Amino acid sequence: MEDDYEAADKLRGLEHHRGLGDMLRPSTTTASSSSFHMEDLVEDIQTIISSLLPLKEAARTSLVSRSWRMDWRQHPNLCFDATKPRSKDKDCVKRAKFIETVNSVIQQHSGRGLNEFRIKCGLREESSDHIDGWIRFATAAKAKIIGINLWSSRKHKYSGVFGWSRWSLYRFPLDALGAPDGPFIQSLFLSDVSIEPHLDTCGLTKLKRLVLHSVQIVGDIADLLLNCSSLEDLKLIACSGVTALNIPHQLNKLRHLLISHIYVQMICFHVTGLAHFEYKGNVIPIVLHGCSKLEKASVKFKQDDEALDHTFTAIPSISGVKELNMRADMNAYVYYGDWVSQVHTATRPTHMFLNLRLLTCKIRTCTRVPNSHSGLLQLAHCLNSAPQLETLQLHMLYAYVPTHRCDVCWTGEVTGEGASCMGRLGRLRTVHMSGFRATGLRWSCCAASWRRAAPRSSV
Repeated sequence: MEDDYEAADKLRGLEHHRGLGDMLRPSTTTASSSSFHMEDLVEDIQTIISSLLPLKEAARTSLVSRSWRMDWRQHPNLCFDATKPRSKDKDCVKRAKFIETVNSVIQQHSGRGLNEFRIKCGLREESSDHIDGWIRFATAAKAKIIGINLWSSRKHKYSGVFGWSRWSLYRFPLDALGAPDGPFIQSLFLSDVSIEPHLDTCGLTKLKRLVLHSVQIVGDIADLLLNCSSLEDLKLIACSGVTALNIPHQLNKLRHLLISHIYVQMICFHVTGLAHFEYKGNVIPIVLHGCSKLEKASVKFKQDDEALDHTFTAIPSISGVKELNMRADMNAYVYYGDWVSQVHTATRPTHMFLNLRLLTCKIRTCTRVPNSHSGLLQLAHCLNSAPQLETLQLHMLYAYVPTHRCDVCWTGEVTGEGASCMGRLGRLRTVHMSGFRATGLRWSCCAASWRRAAPRSSV
């Protein structure tokens, strides 16, 4: 990256002095007959130098040398971002300028050696003809990386918690990715568009990375993934149109799976090579078949009193991880049931985390009365299922909710059960804790127990 900036700085400096063709020269002590011009470089070297520059800087090199006027037209990365720099023009003017710029560049570009093509702009459905043309250019040039992010105007197309308005979203043509002479795309990034996957979707057998963000899926996503036999990284974020992620076929090469804020009833994947799993959303059944190579899991549940319990008891697929990052929102006041019983339920994990070395646990508790939740330390019982734990990071955040119904708040006491489990953590070396609330005496006793078990503890 530093080399790129140096090259750009040198070329910008050349623009301010010397005429066209008056290029880098040796020192004055060298004979004039041996003067060096940039155009003397081999054509391939000139192309490589140009490709290391950002597109805008590469285009400026046409002012430096006649021979470089054509080099930028073979630039391998065409990335257009309307979000920066931000001008004071109206949105309609910005969109018009952006469309004009993109059309001008792709008309002059040779289409050869294109590696990456990205669009990021708040374009609406009426611009679909232009977007279609850009995608045709990218697919004809066989770009390995394609990104279409039509991020703007979400307020115009949002149609509720469960999805987006279908008519207002640009439909990305998946069929355009199928080239007659074989697949070419390796990474696909889509945001704020709609797709219609089907079993006959082709051209995705070389796809290694797929990111869908705020995408409306019309059809079965399993039909799309069926054709992604080389997929290594899959991210599904805030997508709509999906009721269940039940993928019956094998995704053996998948290494990273992220599912975030998708309102589905269950998740089921067959992923024998999965190494990292991330989930953010509601408490739902999650099954990952055959993931014996899973090393890291990150789970963040939305507000649910059984979130902690669910992490340690109801997702057996993650019990073999070495690193677990967990975050949950919990209510310290309960309208139905007894908070005390929920704490004790959460302290009985059903699966052993025998390989777990690093546990990061962040819990946000909604409380009506401050300084009344020292009983949450009983959750340390979950550590009984991780006898090989070496590093523990445990952080609490209390959200104070004032109310006159103080009689329903739980004001449990430290029972000593949390401290008693420390004797089972013989490998624990480092503990970082923050945010806990308790009386001085209770806290001193608990902190002392942690420090005896973990000499490098930080409270």
